[in-house]
Amino acid sequence: METTHTHRLNLLWLKSNPISPRLAIAAGLVALFVAVPLIYIFIRALGAEPEAWQRLFQTRIWKLLGNTLVLVIAVTSGTLLTGVSMAWFTERTDMPGRKFFRWMLALPLAVPAYIGGIVHLALLRPRGGYIPQVLESIFGQPVPTPSPIGFWGAAFILTLFTYPYVYLLSAAAFRSLHASLEEAARTFGRSPFQTLFQVTLPALRPGLAAGALLVALDILAEYGTVALLRYETFSSAIFVQLSGRYDRSAASILSGILVALAILILWSELRLQGQARYTQMESNWRPAPPVMLGKWHIPALLLVTCVVSASLLLPVIVLTVWSLQAFLDPKTLTTVFHIGSQGFGSYVWNSLWSSGLAALMAVIFSLPVALLSVRYPNWFTRFISRFCQVGYAIPGVVIALSLVLLVNRLLPFLYATPFVVVIAYVLRHMPQAVRASESALNQLSPSLEEAARTLGRTSFQTFAQVTLPLILPGLMAGGSLVFLTSLKELPATLLLRPAGFDTLAVRVWMWATEGFYSQAAPVALLLVLASAFPLYFLLRREQIFK
Repeated sequence: METTHTHRLNLLWLKSNPISPRLAIAAGLVALFVAVPLIYIFIRALGAEPEAWQRLFQTRIWKLLGNTLVLVIAVTSGTLLTGVSMAWFTERTDMPGRKFFRWMLALPLAVPAYIGGIVHLALLRPRGGYIPQVLESIFGQPVPTPSPIGFWGAAFILTLFTYPYVYLLSAAAFRSLHASLEEAARTFGRSPFQTLFQVTLPALRPGLAAGALLVALDILAEYGTVALLRYETFSSAIFVQLSGRYDRSAASILSGILVALAILILWSELRLQGQARYTQMESNWRPAPPVMLGKWHIPALLLVTCVVSASLLLPVIVLTVWSLQAFLDPKTLTTVFHIGSQGFGSYVWNSLWSSGLAALMAVIFSLPVALLSVRYPNWFTRFISRFCQVGYAIPGVVIALSLVLLVNRLLPFLYATPFVVVIAYVLRHMPQAVRASESALNQLSPSLEEAARTLGRTSFQTFAQVTLPLILPGLMAGGSLVFLTSLKELPATLLLRPAGFDTLAVRVWMWATEGFYSQAAPVALLLVLASAFPLYFLLRREQIFK
């Protein structure tokens, strides 16, 4: 009802307030800003020599396509299974400690997947891993343990650190589900198991599809984890072509194919969703009663504890132990806090100011797009909005490649400056700001702005004095999300950073890939803590856990 009422008010607003040319131009410029790197990648890919296309098709593309798709399918399936099951245990059962586990299951979003990969690799790698060494010392001979190297290791690690996307959306859907749906199914003789799969999960389809889409696009863009675990995908192959072999033609071709694959996934999700709407008609909403686990209390608690331990507690504990070892070793401590002309404070500051500036720019750029799409809804404004959100489907390594090519050709004065890194963050993560701005504007009645206009305020005064103060919490949420994801961004930073510009993510990666875990640990732990603060703010603001 609220959405329909807001839509009607927007239509009335549109009739009485024609689209402002300045607003349309501003939104168009933002769309152009997003479009130029994407279009340039396709132009470079299509303009590459036929020999390069032929060579890649014969040697690389089909293997990379198979590796990437198999990993996307495996991780998306794993996150759906893990996220939905964890949400069901914490929201729909009488499992003890549900409120505590709601937070614990969401917090792995603050741990970058490549940091989780570093921890699990150090623990389980076949030669020299801590767990194989302990088992060998106990039993007196090598004991086979699961290896984190390769496809299965990459799928396991990425599932552990991306399932919260599905978990958060599933948990919210479980909480909002009307009790009458399941009661009606039980009345018609359905068992609890049948009710779950035939009624509850189909009703959760929008949230599950959105979570699966986020995971799939995240896996397409993943570089650090797959490179660390030696599983080659499009992202890692593009990185090697650009940073190691300096073959920009091959990198452009692979990037064009990867972007086309991401757009195909987006299009498939839209087609799958179609025009379906899921609305609960009754106004007397009440939650469904919890499922009594009975003798399954202990197994359920153990399962949830295992997921929390592997995805959150184990990485934090290992990083804390390594950090203590670093602080107790004067030589390691000196290395951590002073690297050549750079110190610990410099890469903390580099991370904070670059991510903060990217968050501010993304929010500012999102405002004209959100105002246009929400206050003047039609096919064109919706197209502008969706197009400005396509950046999430473009991996950071592809954005870095497009900026390298564009800056060298058109803006050489920006080459090898930190500002190029900030632009990459904005292009990659602005969709989060656009969604947050649109959500905030959708909750603001146009009648408030109309009242200000009737009192003689200009469009700018109305926005500054009425609209902006009321939507500011939503803008801050979008900015926090951009800040959080920019802090963790690795491939774009590695490829675009000027000499001496180290961020927390870069420094963790460089030390960890060289095997200096004690040196990397304090920086990695600080990165996790820095990511946890905006995540906590977001979860509290959205009242995800009460």
